Amino acid sequence: MGLELNLNLEEMGIELARQDENGVSKWAVPPTPPAKEAPKRPPPLNLEGSRPGSSSSSDAPNRPLPPRPTTLTVDTSSDAPRRPPPLRPPPPRPQAPLGMNPPTRPGTAASQATSSAPRITGSTKRLSWASVASTRRPIKYGQGKYRHIELVPQPSDDPDDPLNWPTWRKELNFASLLLMVAMTGVMKTVFVSVNGQLAEMYEVSYTAVAALTGAPLIVSSLTGFTSLIASRICGKRPLYLVSLLLVFIGAVWNTNVMGSGSFGQCMAARIFQGLGWGAFDSLVLGSIQDTYFEHERGVRIAVYSIVAVATTWGPPLIGGVASQHSTGFSLQFTILSTFFVVAVPAICLGCPETVFDRAYTLAQAPPTGASTSSGYKQSQPLVPRRLWSLETANEYIVKMKPLSYRGSTDVTTLLQAPRALVAPTTVLLFLVSFLPYGILWGFAGSLSLLFSPMPFMLTPGNIGILMAGPWLMGSIAVGVFGVVKWWGQNFTPRLHMAAVAGGTVLVFVGVLTFGLHIDACMTRPEGDPGTTSMFALDYLGKNVSFPALSFVLGLLTAGVYTLDAATVAPLVRASTMFTSSNLGVALRNTTDMGAGVGIWRQLFAGVFVIAVPNAVWSWDGLRALCIGVAIAQVVIAALVGSVWWLWDEDIRRWDGKIMRLVDLDMLKRTGSFFDTD
Repeated sequence: MGLELNLNLEEMGIELARQDENGVSKWAVPPTPPAKEAPKRPPPLNLEGSRPGSSSSSDAPNRPLPPRPTTLTVDTSSDAPRRPPPLRPPPPRPQAPLGMNPPTRPGTAASQATSSAPRITGSTKRLSWASVASTRRPIKYGQGKYRHIELVPQPSDDPDDPLNWPTWRKELNFASLLLMVAMTGVMKTVFVSVNGQLAEMYEVSYTAVAALTGAPLIVSSLTGFTSLIASRICGKRPLYLVSLLLVFIGAVWNTNVMGSGSFGQCMAARIFQGLGWGAFDSLVLGSIQDTYFEHERGVRIAVYSIVAVATTWGPPLIGGVASQHSTGFSLQFTILSTFFVVAVPAICLGCPETVFDRAYTLAQAPPTGASTSSGYKQSQPLVPRRLWSLETANEYIVKMKPLSYRGSTDVTTLLQAPRALVAPTTVLLFLVSFLPYGILWGFAGSLSLLFSPMPFMLTPGNIGILMAGPWLMGSIAVGVFGVVKWWGQNFTPRLHMAAVAGGTVLVFVGVLTFGLHIDACMTRPEGDPGTTSMFALDYLGKNVSFPALSFVLGLLTAGVYTLDAATVAPLVRASTMFTSSNLGVALRNTTDMGAGVGIWRQLFAGVFVIAVPNAVWSWDGLRALCIGVAIAQVVIAALVGSVWWLWDEDIRRWDGKIMRLVDLDMLKRTGSFFDTD
């Protein structure tokens, strides 16, 4: 019995078993068949889809048939040992060049799920360079204990990239900005403890004196908004330098006119200070995001928030004592002006430009396995190490140009900050906290009106001590929510409602207790004949407990910053991560929306500082104002909280629509979220 195998002997080249005349099996190589003419390859298709010589595109191709396979008959009836014919392995599959298969980040659950999904190709309108190059670049990780953490955002290979700066340069920039944040905070509340004395010296109403604090706050909100827009065009460093100059002029001017100048000159000096506050109020958070990676950013933002709160409400304690010196309240600005000896060189030499267009540089040199042959440069070290010398110092100073960044001036870029200012999340965050924030500033600006005249006759030092509660409890509230990472990582709608409810309760108790306690102490008891003036010393005024007032003001401050620190950052982050197409857009929108909430609050804080003295000049007016604000805050918090609870996702969708971030073209992108815009 024979087994027939259809094999092509010419292609396989195997030996065959045969028997000679005596019946002995022997191996022989079959004769080489005569050479045949190689089959001709069919001609290529023409544009109509047919080959030359065909009458139509549907005709059969005019090409020869392949050769018929040779039939091999193997006799298996013999007892000779059978040996299977050796077979060659199949030819290897063609492999793409190494440059077409570059190394990428290790696979994760998210990436594996993404890779299994079908790839949708669509419009590449405004597709970032990083989106094109990210799949061809090695992923960079941290150093030291962060060596297993993927850096977010991914730095470029340029040593001038702020993410690639040495540690000392980053920390110098951060410390310089913190110094100016602290100085602007001191200037904002410098008149809290001496407003009564200013009204007597300038012979103006207390409302006019309160405007020395309220008007700069209003101006700073406008300049902060302008700084957000201008930073898109010229970067942040020119704005810091101009703001430093304005603050310096205002502080020196105030130092010279506090003792002998006019009220108009004092107001002009304060306006100059307000013009300079805006940039340091709205741009510092963006500078931190430009300089540090995500795993380094949390502690710095917490430190920035604590410094901003502590230097705003703490200095009246020292300023009130300093104002009792023979020099008077001008001593505060004399002391403050000495800090410019450090602040001016710190900002000029320690704050380089942090705005950096990382998208273009990422696409210029994507290192791959074929870097040597393709001409691409290898990745540079994340933090270049260079010894300090005269040459490096000269190179560093040369790079500290006043203007080193030029951005786009198209309408879309200029409208990014205004759109973030009116986004639904920004507006709702402002509504839920503007009353507590405004009334806190209003009470702080009216303390001298309430307690410097009879029957209290408190000195500036004693009035400043009343700010101990706001200073301590406000700093603690900001520190707790800023340092504890669990809150931001596990933020949920229920925690959001708990934060809004907790902050509202603290505000309600603080505001209501402040007004009712003072009104109850200054109301004549039943049976009092009323022959003694209520402003007499050691009569009704001795019933007021000033430590208790400092404590309830601290509760109010804790409620304000609970609503701020526990809701603003998590909700803004949730909105930007939902609407932004990549990490660069998300960071930009986080800065804009966070600064937008602060701009709205600063504007209304200035209005409250000027308006509250007109409402609390009598004890009945103070009582009515506190009851009205407390009830209004509860109602607004309940309404805003209900809107968030019911339409949370819809609010984020409206954020994207108003900021022009939701577009069908964006949904077709194939780049990573962590790419740079």
